[in-house]
Amino acid sequence: MPTLKEMLIEREKEKGPIRVGLVGAGQMGTGMISQIEKMHGLKIVAVSDIMPTRSADAYAEASVDPSLVEWVEDDVARADQVVQDGRRVATHSAEFLVKIPSLDAIVECTGIPNVGAEVCMHAIDAGKPTINMNVETDATIGYLLTAKATEKNVVYSLVAGDEPGSIKEIYDWADALGFEIAMIGKGKNNPLDRSANPDTLAERAKSRDMSAKMLCSFVDGTKTMVEMTSIGNGTGFPPDVRGAHGPVCTVQELPKMFVPKEDGGIFSGKGFVDYAVGPAPGVFVIITTDQPKIIKDLRYLGLSGHGNYWSLYRPYHLANLEAPITIINTAMFGRETLNCKIKPVAETVATAKVDLNPGDVVDALGGYKVYGMIEKSSVAREQNLVPLGLTVGGKIVKPVKMGDAIPYDAIELKDSLIVKLRQEQDRMVYG
Repeated sequence: MPTLKEMLIEREKEKGPIRVGLVGAGQMGTGMISQIEKMHGLKIVAVSDIMPTRSADAYAEASVDPSLVEWVEDDVARADQVVQDGRRVATHSAEFLVKIPSLDAIVECTGIPNVGAEVCMHAIDAGKPTINMNVETDATIGYLLTAKATEKNVVYSLVAGDEPGSIKEIYDWADALGFEIAMIGKGKNNPLDRSANPDTLAERAKSRDMSAKMLCSFVDGTKTMVEMTSIGNGTGFPPDVRGAHGPVCTVQELPKMFVPKEDGGIFSGKGFVDYAVGPAPGVFVIITTDQPKIIKDLRYLGLSGHGNYWSLYRPYHLANLEAPITIINTAMFGRETLNCKIKPVAETVATAKVDLNPGDVVDALGGYKVYGMIEKSSVAREQNLVPLGLTVGGKIVKPVKMGDAIPYDAIELKDSLIVKLRQEQDRMVYG
C-alpha cells in the first residue's frame, strides 16, 4: 500500500493535481496556500476575497510565480481555461469561483457566518466536496449542510488541524480501539476575558500580526464556544453547564478533573465537551475501560491517568497547515474529518457583552456587542435563545442586560441566507 505522499505523486502523474478553490485569503487561507505549494498532487488554483487585491496578494505571499496568476471577473469559461492551462485564478466573487467546472473541491475560510453559509451551499449545489474552515457557520447550520451534501452525494467536512477536527481524529482512533470515551476537550490559548473588544486588544493584535477582531473572538471565548459546539454536535457530546466549566489545570491533571464527580472530577457524569485553561494549544480525549488486562497495560505503559481514566493529549493543532489532509481525504477518498450526522446536542447562544438597548445593531463576532456561550441545544430551544451565528447585523428590539443570553424576541434578525437555512434545519430537527 503506497504512502499518502506516494498516492499524491501518482495522482499528479495520472490526472494532474487535485484542483482547489479557496474563498477567503486572510491569515488562515494564505497559510494554507503556502503549505500546499510545498506538496505533491494538490494545488490551490482559484482564490476569491472581498478585498480588492487580497486574492492576488495571497498567491504572492505563498511564493506563487505572479506570471501564473490571472485576474478573472465573472467569466467562468475564461477561469476554467486558466485552471486547465495550469495557471491560477484570482477574483473577488465566491459565487463565481464555485462555478468553475475544473475545480475538484472548495474550501471556505472567511470566518463570517452568513458568507460561510452562502459559499458552502453554492459549493454543495455545484456538486463539489466542501471543506469548511468556518466553524462559526458549522456551529449554526452544520447538521443541515451535512444533510444537503449527503443529498448531493458529496462530502462536507470541517478540517483536520482546527481543534474540532483534531479532537475528532483522536476520538475516532480511541473509538475504533473499543475504549469508552468519557470526555472530550481542548486547551484555551488566551486567558478568558468576556469584556474584550477590538480596541482593548488592538496593540496585542498588532504585535502578533493578526486581526483585532480575530484575536477578540479568541479572548472573549467565542471561538472556543463555537469549536466545542461543532465537535459536540459531531460526536453527541453536549456541554455539562452553560459556558462550560473551563478549569485551570495542567496536562497531568486532565484525567483527574475531566471525569464525573463520583470519580473525583468536576462533571455531573460522562459524555461532555469542555475546555481547560493551561493545556494549550493542545486537544484531548479522556478514555476509560472496565477490562482488567487493558487497565493493567495502560498503567504499565505510563499513560497519564487517574483511577480508571486516562488522557489522550495531543500538544498541538496546526490549523490551516494541516487542513490539506482533509482536502485530500474528501476529494480522493470521499471521507470527512468531522461533520454533523446526528441531531445537534449543543448550541452557541449569543450573549450580551454590554447592556444592549433597542436600536443597537449587533456587529461582527469578535466585536463590541456579543460573545458566544455554549449551551445544551435542548435548553437553548426551551429558553428561545438565538444562535450566535444568526445575530450579525441584527437589531435589538428589547433591552438585554450584559451577561444575559439574547432571546429571539429581543432581536430582529437580518434577512440572510444563514437565517433561512437555520429555520430549515430547525424544521428538520424539531418538525
